[in-house]
Amino acid sequence: MKYYLVTAKCGHVGKGKYIEVDFPIYARTKSEAAQKCLKKKKVKKQLKNAISWVREITLEEYEQKLISFKNNKYIKAHTKREIIEYWEIARAMSNDNQRKRSFQNREERIAYILKKNKIREAYQYA
Repeated sequence: MKYYLVTAKCGHVGKGKYIEVDFPIYARTKSEAAQKCLKKKKVKKQLKNAISWVREITLEEYEQKLISFKNNKYIKAHTKREIIEYWEIARAMSNDNQRKRSFQNREERIAYILKKNKIREAYQYA
């Protein structure tokens, strides 16, 4: 028996949206680990690509991932409200990582928007 880390798409966060969650699984083969993961709660079983990837890990990594999995707020959530709160926090964290464009003044911002629209129009007619 080996230790695997299976990344699966989990649902109940909105139509067409998902959260990828790492499931630490103890199994004989990668395909058995993927099948065990598909039986877990909150995994989007109806998707053909519900399992993003499977990789073998060491015992130490397995124990660390198991602890973080048990403390995962999304997995521990029982109500829709808790899931929505987690989803909003996760989305806010991902938005913080994106680089935002900052402008010195209003004229600079307007010039940027006009230039962007002009480029869009050029591609629409092409």
